[in-house]
Amino acid sequence: MNDFPLYIETNKKLIDDFIKAHFIKMGYDKKFPHNKFSLADVILYTLTMPGKRIRPIILLITAESLGFSDKKKLLPFASSLELVHSYSLIHDDLPSMDNDSLRRGKPTSHIVFGEAAAILAGDALLAEAFVMLSDKDYILEFNPGKIIETIRELSYASGAGGLVEGQFHDVGSFGESLELEKIEYINEKKTASLIAAACAIGAILSDKDEPVVSEFKKFGSYIGLSFQAVDDILGIIGNKEILGKTAGIDKMNNKFTMAENIGLEKTRELIKEYNKKAMIHLEKTGAETSIFIELTNYLTDRIN
Repeated sequence: MNDFPLYIETNKKLIDDFIKAHFIKMGYDKKFPHNKFSLADVILYTLTMPGKRIRPIILLITAESLGFSDKKKLLPFASSLELVHSYSLIHDDLPSMDNDSLRRGKPTSHIVFGEAAAILAGDALLAEAFVMLSDKDYILEFNPGKIIETIRELSYASGAGGLVEGQFHDVGSFGESLELEKIEYINEKKTASLIAAACAIGAILSDKDEPVVSEFKKFGSYIGLSFQAVDDILGIIGNKEILGKTAGIDKMNNKFTMAENIGLEKTRELIKEYNKKAMIHLEKTGAETSIFIELTNYLTDRIN
């Protein structure tokens, strides 16, 4: 592919357009006379901020690499991942969590709308992801069994088996210097689980059997570990323009990330190792690999 950034931008627009159309369809914009804003206003504030849309795009890339050609049919499934991710960002920024006032270069949801509204918007986004995954207008042409598999993958990755557990241990470790094994466990849950689910869902909807889905999940897990390690490095060497959030927020919270614990060079070495292991699993899927190599380079080059 000659212009991978253009590929990313094209797919981001498809996802953003679908999300906006879905919320127009659903409404959620009722206001009482005393309201300054509707629930939809709060939801869409974070959801439509400029972002990479990495998780939904990884789903699209996975399906495309397996020969699924009708991308528009996949947009509800891809977009549901962005809803879950946005919910996690809103909650992660709360005073009781990372206590950040900046997200994607803009004031965080609780700063703009208040803490209660932000919590409720996050709750709504998590639930809406499954409304999206079960909407008859979106799933009509898919095998119902595949839809159930998809719902299970996302629900498990979003909850106690994935993202929530990772965040639970992450917040609980503030002030603690953890060994690498525990940091990897947190990163695998809080970041990699949703990326692994994106890969798995792309394979499931492409009618692939369990061994292929399993290898794609392993690929996604290593890509997710690499992605988080890159973010940890940027948390030290980046600025708010690159990060889109407060530079040094982890240090302010006395949180020891991988890069803080083992240093920048060892973290860079681990990123290479994660990417290498990811490619080993990818090769076992029988998928077209070139686009994933470009994706991996695109994500890693953020620290170069």
